[in-house]
Amino acid sequence: MNNKLRIVVTGGGTGGHIFPGLAIIEALSELCHLDIMWIGTGRKIEKDILAKKSLKYKTLAVKPIKGKDLSQLLIAFLDLPVSIIKAGHLLIKFKPDVVLGVGGYVSGPVLFAAKMLGIKTAIHEQNSIPGLANKIASKFVDKIFTSFPDNTAYFKGKNIECLGNPIRKDIIQFIKEFNTIKQDNETPLKILIIGGSQGASGLNRLVSSALKILKQSGRAFKAIHQTGPVDRKRLQHLYSAFNMDVEVKEFINEIGIAYSWADLIICRAGASTLSEITALGKPSICIPYPYATDGHQEMNAKALRDAGACIFFNEREIGAVTLASKIEEFMLDRQKLIEMAKKAKAFGRPSAAKDIALSILSLSKDKLTEVKDIKELERQGINTHV
Repeated sequence: MNNKLRIVVTGGGTGGHIFPGLAIIEALSELCHLDIMWIGTGRKIEKDILAKKSLKYKTLAVKPIKGKDLSQLLIAFLDLPVSIIKAGHLLIKFKPDVVLGVGGYVSGPVLFAAKMLGIKTAIHEQNSIPGLANKIASKFVDKIFTSFPDNTAYFKGKNIECLGNPIRKDIIQFIKEFNTIKQDNETPLKILIIGGSQGASGLNRLVSSALKILKQSGRAFKAIHQTGPVDRKRLQHLYSAFNMDVEVKEFINEIGIAYSWADLIICRAGASTLSEITALGKPSICIPYPYATDGHQEMNAKALRDAGACIFFNEREIGAVTLASKIEEFMLDRQKLIEMAKKAKAFGRPSAAKDIALSILSLSKDKLTEVKDIKELERQGINTHV
């Protein structure tokens, strides 16, 4: 007898979709035995991340719809039935108990096929403005998980739970009782700059110019800069030429360690990044990617700013001098960083992955007798007598 919860996670293409899905899988694995299939896009970042995981990995060649011209839209729509049939074949063979969509256009056909086959379905929306795939899927899935309270308005009348954005165990382990920011204004400020898994050229130019201004002004700081592959050599040369104490990395594998080290984080406003830094109680300067779909990064950053948990700048409006001035303000008054850190920690949802995992288990009541910790489910109010 197979006593494992069989779950399909579908979505991907970016780290912002992949990492929350993996965090939910990690949390589920602590509650029950799993058999996992991930149906994704086949993009390189997805393959590289998922290759290291113990799961079955399948891909669907689904064409995106949003932002395409008429001929591309026609091709995409004609291709949809084929994608749904292929997804259905994968699901029939795997026989999942639950299908979870984590965003991205590949998730649409998989969720629709699951609904047609009578399989329980759920989606998780990471951002303050839902993506197109989740907007459509929300019409028929059994459960919707959201990260921001405001985005429940997009899913009215549905089975919605606002539980936050899941973060990985390797980051959660760095959560401390409180922040380690030194109140001594003479100690070099430790700055972490991250623009996403592929880097961010606009952010890189802006921040490197601001750091150059601070160095020339005699301000003391240390920095770690995740540049992505394109800008790494150029920025390494710049920082070296001006004798700046900046460690340049194309990609930071141990991001939890880097978060823990930093006094201040300068970043884009992807939902995963914001969830991670708020769970750890880290103050930040958010400069959203200006071309994000539907301006969702700007809305993410505004939600954090309104809670007093970050400083928000629009990339099109801020210059290096203004950014340098704001960083200098924090250098001279560390108490401002400490207060922002408190508000960031209050905004964070470090238990999101576990809370979502428990809710997913409630969708599959025939598997509840196979979980590792029945008492934990009962403490959460989930009926295990099926």
